Amino acid sequence: MTTSDLEHLISKRAAARYSSHFSQNTAPAHIKAHPEPLSLGGGMPHYGFFPVESIAVHLTDAPFSDKKLETLKADSKSKNPVIIPKVTDRPDDIIDLKNGLQYSYIQGLKPLLLFLKEFVQKVYPPAYNDWEVVLNNGAGNGLNKVCDLFLDPGDVVLVEEFTFTPFLQSVENCGGIPIPIKLDFQGKGLDYNHLKYELENWEILHPGLPLPKFLYTIPTGQNPTGLTQPLELRKKIYKLAEKFDFGILEDDPYGYLTLPPYKDVKSGKFDVDAPVTVDNFVKELAPSYLTIDTSKRVVRVETFSKVFAPGLRLGYIIANKSFIKAINNYSNISTRSPSGPSQFLVNNVIQHLGGIDGWLEWIIKVRREYIIRRNVMLDALYASDAYKKNLITVIDPDAGMFITVVINYDKSKYTPAEYKQLTSKNLFYKTIENGVAVVHGPNMAFDNLADEHCNFVRLTIASPPDHATITEATNRFTKSVEELFEEIEKT
Repeated sequence: MTTSDLEHLISKRAAARYSSHFSQNTAPAHIKAHPEPLSLGGGMPHYGFFPVESIAVHLTDAPFSDKKLETLKADSKSKNPVIIPKVTDRPDDIIDLKNGLQYSYIQGLKPLLLFLKEFVQKVYPPAYNDWEVVLNNGAGNGLNKVCDLFLDPGDVVLVEEFTFTPFLQSVENCGGIPIPIKLDFQGKGLDYNHLKYELENWEILHPGLPLPKFLYTIPTGQNPTGLTQPLELRKKIYKLAEKFDFGILEDDPYGYLTLPPYKDVKSGKFDVDAPVTVDNFVKELAPSYLTIDTSKRVVRVETFSKVFAPGLRLGYIIANKSFIKAINNYSNISTRSPSGPSQFLVNNVIQHLGGIDGWLEWIIKVRREYIIRRNVMLDALYASDAYKKNLITVIDPDAGMFITVVINYDKSKYTPAEYKQLTSKNLFYKTIENGVAVVHGPNMAFDNLADEHCNFVRLTIASPPDHATITEATNRFTKSVEELFEEIEKT
């Protein structure tokens, strides 16, 4: 299938855009351009105006190994910091201040784009050659741009019943209509049978609505459940996408934070401290939809937020060139180019670490800390009276930074709607009184379809400053659950 075969999926609004700029000068082919032109057009200030001569960045060895400023002089890393110069003699792999602080290219700066192309090819190689990468201002911005790419007013997007709900605002902004698809809590994420039933009976179930333009899915470490779709499930979902001709928006902020089963770590089957090679780590990653995308209908959104820092507001999109062109045209009238300082910080640190392998070695260190933190929280949950009394069920996440805890209420006594009302107030108040913030399941649903199993909370292992705080916060949560059930028994 050629890229042009999929252009009907591009929204009318996106297809109508084009890129132009008042400073662009084009001439007929017979006009011979001067070999050394001088610019009196545009409005780019010469880099000599920039007040920064260079920037030195001192790296940490691993997560939570921060050192005080006065100790940096004796540190081996500080003797060889990342220096971001005003002008570099390595323009192919280093972003200097001359370019990083300047008005820049919509798609991103060349060194970082080249790195990402090589990185994607190593980690999640697409199943076709005609693909491209574009940088954007974080994953949220990327998701918004993909909604603009696909959706005209009245178009339909399929969304997992529990999801990253800010995405729905981007759907609404484009006039799209979200339709929920069930999650299989006993399996591995999206409920294939429900998706298939919806598509095969679309005209009966959704009269007057067009078939969906695309499916939005978080297939690895799903937010909020932590579930990961096996490859065979992804293949079956992809076949439905081809059969019913819709795109797939793969949102994967947690894909590198793979978590081996808790029981394997506790039994010693998986050794947290054992060395992990880059090649073995890559082999263990859940495969992207890109790797089976023979018809070029997958758009993958990634971010540096979870493995570098969220304040960078830097992410990227991988898709076929036709889709990327439409996204670039939208960027041209909205965000323009992504932050130059964010790009030179990320790119130059990665180059300092050793390129692709060095960057993956850092990600492995980040993932190790998340494995340990997951274990600390599960230790506290399993040791709690709430768990021993069967008041809660714990879902061991496959990836990511969240743990789902199901509240085992008496379904013979309460309907799902009554339970939803109960927890949205009572458990919420209990957690506030006991001093712990959690995300309640109903807050991550957008349709009554989810009422049947919204009896869960999402706990994060990312935010606490240390392991002791994770344990204390978890204990406060389980205490809140016990107090909730004590009140229920009194009524």
